Amino acid sequence: MADDGMLLNFSIGDSLLATKPTFRGGRWKDRLTARKAALHRQSKTGTEKLPAAVREFPRYQDEEADGVSLSSRPAKRQRVGEDFRPSSLATGRTNGTRNDQSREKPKQVISSLFTYNPTSVAPKVEVEAQDETLMVPSNAPLTSELDTFTSLGLSTTLASHLLNKLNIKAPTAIQKEAVTQLIKEDSDAFIQAETGSGKTLAYLLPIVQRIMTISLAMKEHGQVNGHGESVHRDSGLFAIVLAPTRELSKQISVVLDSLLRCAHWIVAGTVIGGEKKKSEKARLRKGLNILVATPGRLADHLNNTEALDVSNVRWLVLDEGDRLMELGFGDDIQKIVSTLNLRMKKTQTSRIPGLPSKRTTVLCSATMKMDVQRLGDISLKEAVSLVADRSENAAEEGSQEKHGGFSAPAQLKQAYAVVPAKLRLVTLVAILKRAFSRRGSVMKAIVFISCADSVDFHFEVFTRDEAEKPTTVTVAGKEATEGTTREDVPSIPPASQKYGKIQQGGTIEEAKTNAVATTISSKENQVRLYRLHGSLPQVTRTSTLQAFTQSKDASVLVCTDVAARGLDLPNVDFVVEYDPPFSKDDHLHRIGRTARAGHDGRALIFLQPGAEEGYTDILKEGRRDGGNGLTRHDANELLRKGFSATSGVVGGGNRDWEDKATEWQLDVERWALESPKHLEQARRAYQSHIRAYATHVAAEREIFNLKTLHLGHLAKAFALRDKPGAIKVPGLRPDKQSMGKTKEERRIQAKAKARTPAGVVARSGMADHEIPERTDEQEAKRKMRMMARAMGGASEFNLG
Repeated sequence: MADDGMLLNFSIGDSLLATKPTFRGGRWKDRLTARKAALHRQSKTGTEKLPAAVREFPRYQDEEADGVSLSSRPAKRQRVGEDFRPSSLATGRTNGTRNDQSREKPKQVISSLFTYNPTSVAPKVEVEAQDETLMVPSNAPLTSELDTFTSLGLSTTLASHLLNKLNIKAPTAIQKEAVTQLIKEDSDAFIQAETGSGKTLAYLLPIVQRIMTISLAMKEHGQVNGHGESVHRDSGLFAIVLAPTRELSKQISVVLDSLLRCAHWIVAGTVIGGEKKKSEKARLRKGLNILVATPGRLADHLNNTEALDVSNVRWLVLDEGDRLMELGFGDDIQKIVSTLNLRMKKTQTSRIPGLPSKRTTVLCSATMKMDVQRLGDISLKEAVSLVADRSENAAEEGSQEKHGGFSAPAQLKQAYAVVPAKLRLVTLVAILKRAFSRRGSVMKAIVFISCADSVDFHFEVFTRDEAEKPTTVTVAGKEATEGTTREDVPSIPPASQKYGKIQQGGTIEEAKTNAVATTISSKENQVRLYRLHGSLPQVTRTSTLQAFTQSKDASVLVCTDVAARGLDLPNVDFVVEYDPPFSKDDHLHRIGRTARAGHDGRALIFLQPGAEEGYTDILKEGRRDGGNGLTRHDANELLRKGFSATSGVVGGGNRDWEDKATEWQLDVERWALESPKHLEQARRAYQSHIRAYATHVAAEREIFNLKTLHLGHLAKAFALRDKPGAIKVPGLRPDKQSMGKTKEERRIQAKAKARTPAGVVARSGMADHEIPERTDEQEAKRKMRMMARAMGGASEFNLG
């Protein structure tokens, strides 16, 4: 084409093409400084490159690492209502073009940890100095000069065994009351005492002493076997101890075996399920003198095992009576009591000298609720009430009567943390980092979580490999950092090792119950993490508890309420209630795992800002000081202490802990997104947590209200970037009722299903006024039991 001589030379200013960056996240002063710096740089150089101060923000570092151009990144839209509108980057649009892969990938939302968090409704109040008299341990043994076991009526042989072999120098207050009464009298008794006060020995010592007395009487009458022993396997069953859980039954059996080392001719055993009935029947056929059992399995053997002779049973103990009734063992216990009465009447006379003519029933419970009273009506007749003697402190005695005779130990230091939903996970990490920062400061800790899926998820998060590893070398076939010797490498099985069959949605191996907690460990102090819940097999649960109990190193047990009742786990210094308990009684039993037998202990519970802060009134009810010693913590305070390089120094403008907490959270989110297994695990934990949240007792549902729960913020605590309504668990089978139906019929069916309580959790994104009322307490417990059986098999306690 010929040149016509015309030349177009229009000049377009850079201001029309330049994209003004939008700064979000962090403090408002930092955003203002970065914005001014960017405008000043553009005015002088004309470039669109962001200043270095902006690139230091963890959020922009994350996006730059993912290959996103910062200069071309469109501004993030403002949040609308209670939900976050995904940016054009999340929807797959970049400068007007649409990514074809956006149809396959779900929309992701990367929200800031420290923005849009609700604030606390109650101001922080400074805790007054506590009176030293309140810190006197309330469940410690009495002084040996005032009370000894021999003065209670125990033989010198048994008392010497307690002192020399078991290192128990003096009884506790409840042991003083119970042992004296149960040795001298044959009347029924109701034992009521706080956690860690020695209730197990309070009823075991009289039983062992009475059987030893029967043995002496049999010797005087010449009733001995070929080995010169009077009481032996063939003498019959004298005592039965019923416990609600297998773990508690195992623990009672361990304590009983330690007592019987001074009377080896007395034989004890257990029937608690979790193994074949054939082996249990063989054990009963050989003969037992004392039997520890769970109600369901004992009722089964009474009906089907002819070798079980209960005609000589003279002592029946119902331990943790309130829990027995909560788990629905009332009918089984009634059948057991009726069977014992019937078979005892058929054999009125006994050839065993010294055997009492009537049976003594002992009911142990920390609370005196209506269901416990009903259990007492079933099993007790003219029972004597046995409580710890607190006549020396009339005010304390009145407090016990006011709160049902049960409260937290006086030496237990309790606190609560007001933590928004988005900050829950990082705050838990900060607390554990702080607790185990120095070797020996905390030996063992327990973290209580509401459901089994959530336990598995947090176990994987805390034991995962860090994303940024130092330079590694190979030592003894294992990867280790430079300078590591052969002795420094822990014996951790590789991730590829097969541990056994997989349950819980195929996300974690069944027998993988302990590993090094890389997230909270330090060079000076390596922490071992254990997991425990009711969906694990009984053998695995028993071995895990034993390993945690016998561990000499710093350890953390992440568990459900399966470990909240009756278990005596030594050297537990710290209890964290990450998920609030389902009732006040569960809270008191949880914190009772520490500060036992006069030792010190700490307990911390997580509460979200708003309605959950009303739970502090319930926390104060369980304290003898009326709540004056209850300490309050804020999330920022705990994060600063856990993530700051200055380790909790107050004051100053250094806020590096915000960046470190944000970096850690983003790293966990990437870890979950990179693995389909971990992503499924996080989604299952999220959904199970919401289902469990809806099962609080009716009296506390105003405090723990599902309607006020911010589901989007809560998803971030499970390392999820999806919108709540888009969180689906892969691998679930389709609904059989929806198969073979048209699209319109399936839509109507899904709409109807979404209005049910289960549909509320499935959708998780509906407005507050659309959420229907939840079912009552009994219906919620029934659904939880059905869900637990479907996930892990039926058992006597499989609710965890």
